Amino acid sequence: MALENKIEMVVDLVEAAKNFFIDLFRPNMTLEKISDVVSPRLDDMIKKYEERGLKYSAGKFHVKYADEKHFQLEFEMYFQDDEGKWHKCANESEPRDAELLEIGAWKTIKALKVITFPIEKPQSAGDDVLKQDKKLQEYREEKLLDAPADKVDVEKK
Repeated sequence: MALENKIEMVVDLVEAAKNFFIDLFRPNMTLEKISDVVSPRLDDMIKKYEERGLKYSAGKFHVKYADEKHFQLEFEMYFQDDEGKWHKCANESEPRDAELLEIGAWKTIKALKVITFPIEKPQSAGDDVLKQDKKLQEYREEKLLDAPADKVDVEKK
């Protein structure tokens, strides 16, 4: 791969990461809705750079507690070129208003502080690249066991 093409690809990778979080949210988002919106964008990014000769290796997507009224989104992905050099593609959103979230999602983010979804390479079309956070699963199971029988958590599936 010519040096000029590699430099252009890395610059493009950085630009794509910078624009990733623009116009992502609508009101009343659950963690599942966030995953549903983010997953196809991450999948497209992986495909785009693999088509250009980079090999996707691993990554993580985070939903993080920022303060009493805000949360942030963040991702990092790692690609390797044909010469074995590693390239990191990452970005963090500006703080987002917690009012965009469904109340159960906000309570979960406040309790766990960081929810991490591993980003896996899709095996076939339509695969979800974001995988479930184990800490989130354990938290939900614990809350379900603690909840009165007549209460339903709208965020559980």
